[in-house]
Amino acid sequence: MSSNSRPVLLMPNTMLRFAIPSKGSGYDGSVSLLESCGLRISRANPRQYIATLRGLPNTEVLLHRPSDIVEKVAEGTIDVGITGMDLVRERRDDDEDLLILYEDLGFWRVELVFAVPQAWIDVSSLQDLADLAVELQGQGRPLRIATKFPNAVRRFCYMHGINAFRLVPSEGATEAAPSLGYADIIADITETGTALRDNQLKIVGGPILRSQACLVGSRRTLRNDPARLALARQLLELLEARRRGRLFHTVTANMCGTSVEAVGRLVTARPELAGLQGPTISPVWSKHTASEAATTTENWYAVNMVLPQEELLPALDYLRSIGAVSLTVLPVQYVFQAQSEAYMQLLAKLE
Repeated sequence: MSSNSRPVLLMPNTMLRFAIPSKGSGYDGSVSLLESCGLRISRANPRQYIATLRGLPNTEVLLHRPSDIVEKVAEGTIDVGITGMDLVRERRDDDEDLLILYEDLGFWRVELVFAVPQAWIDVSSLQDLADLAVELQGQGRPLRIATKFPNAVRRFCYMHGINAFRLVPSEGATEAAPSLGYADIIADITETGTALRDNQLKIVGGPILRSQACLVGSRRTLRNDPARLALARQLLELLEARRRGRLFHTVTANMCGTSVEAVGRLVTARPELAGLQGPTISPVWSKHTASEAATTTENWYAVNMVLPQEELLPALDYLRSIGAVSLTVLPVQYVFQAQSEAYMQLLAKLE
């Protein structure tokens, strides 16, 4: 029996250690995503940093700083966690013990960018920064860049011809570095750009990297503990099916016809608008009396289809054109496939 189909009996003390950001956009997005999957975080009070996850048994939720989540998952003291892709790339990009289980969870989208004082009207591109670095080098000092992401910034600078620079570690409010005089420019994460503008800074060039919330896992604990792997599979399946479900809608319409086959032929005449596998067509029980129903040779049928978002409006227009009435549309909660793609990828990485 294959490892993805063998049932695993969970020991009473087996717990999946699942970390999420403790505050900010990462926390809000994580809670919203989990609740949309039917999973609710429950903790005694807002200051408590350990919680349970209702809807997924044997799971302990730990609230940590996003950077700590990356480190602890890589070390194996946390099994899975939600963090920022920027932190993964910066801190553990080549660490084989840190697995990316789900690369884009659909929230917490930010960019790492260069920002310079707004008064620098002659600096508006990466080439201008490269020229400035050369000019400062001629004056006997490097271009000073304050950042919390030295590895990503260093790689990006060398790739774009900015070779004479010094990275200044920043643990506090990076936006204040130029005004306080300990850096010339900054490379920092921004979501809306408001904090940069408030500190009289402007973005120069394209993003150094784009980031979003991702799900990471520990190779050490998931490979060596089948019970924890089984719990991780449940979490992965729910997240994957929920993310996929958001892209689809269920359409129900009533149609008059002589038979199921006749209605089916009409609906599938446009196969690209006939649902994932095709429509489900069933007779509608008439609410009229038998004598009233007998006055027509046609019957009513209910047509049900699951459609991706981009096909929804064209399909509704086509259904109307062939006589469909009383069309209703509902969002799809989950779309499960025969096998979880994310889980199969995890098994491949573990092997």
